[in-house]
Amino acid sequence: MRSGKKVVGIVIGIALGLFLVSSPQAQIINIKFADALPPTWCYYQGMKAYKAYVEQKLPSRVKMEIYTSGVLGDQKTLLESTRMGALQMCFITSAISQAVAPSHQAWSIPYMFKTAEEFYKFAYGPVAIEIGNDVEKAGLKFVTWVSAGERGIALRSRCFTNPETMKGMKIRVMQDPFQASIIQHMGAIPVAMSLAEVFTALQTGQIDGAELGPTLTVTGKYSDICKAYARTLQFRVPGEVLANLKWWNELPADVRKVLEDGLPIMRKVNDDYIDRDEGTSEPDRLRYMEKKGIKMCPVYLEAFKKATFPVVGELRKTIGDATVDKVLKVVGY
Repeated sequence: MRSGKKVVGIVIGIALGLFLVSSPQAQIINIKFADALPPTWCYYQGMKAYKAYVEQKLPSRVKMEIYTSGVLGDQKTLLESTRMGALQMCFITSAISQAVAPSHQAWSIPYMFKTAEEFYKFAYGPVAIEIGNDVEKAGLKFVTWVSAGERGIALRSRCFTNPETMKGMKIRVMQDPFQASIIQHMGAIPVAMSLAEVFTALQTGQIDGAELGPTLTVTGKYSDICKAYARTLQFRVPGEVLANLKWWNELPADVRKVLEDGLPIMRKVNDDYIDRDEGTSEPDRLRYMEKKGIKMCPVYLEAFKKATFPVVGELRKTIGDATVDKVLKVVGY
């Protein structure tokens, strides 16, 4: 009798163990989260804070693995890997996501923002979120926009001040037709080039300058070979977090809630690092360049805004009047 009870107890114990192992509540959810930029960039700072928050809230439920510096591929590769489900989440930019969500080209409207605060007001508001959600058609979940700082032009030698004095200069741009169009309307010759090629191209004189923000200019060591910098502020291309849509929708509700609740923390750490924190903010990077002896070119922003206005018409043809007008109204263009 006792041996019979013992057998029954063992069977029950095994069954309970199997239930606990197979239960969704007991399984560890592994999240691979990747970006393509170095850890000196703001994305990585936000990712670390997000990982810490999520794992602290769900210590036995979620394990988040961060891959940075492009170890899993460039931004285009990360986008496709997330679509296919090989990655759960990725950190890219609208210049990449616009390939699957054309409305994201709205971020290419030149001279929408003068300050980081103006960017935040738009990026975290309803119109930008609505635009972000357009990636769902491609099997992706829009998670959030974040700041990626301002843009300017790092120059090998001579300055420019307006479209007339910029004529003939060869300027590197991201592989985005609208960013190339902006540089062309500003007066220069756009040269599409990956970030990995820029340092050598500047060194050898293949290009006269590169469309970069202050942070990339300093952390990428371009400030070691450039003698001038023009704070042209033509746009603020945002960082963007995406997830695989099917994976996101199938997450347990409590896990998904923690992932959503952690977003303000990721945004704040990312945005503070590039826009406010001492030593890493864009204003501090600009001061560092000045102390290093890099000349800050006096730039007539209104002249460049006027020169690039035709880009708005180009965008109307690709993403439609309704989207462009909605964005322009919200930002007070």
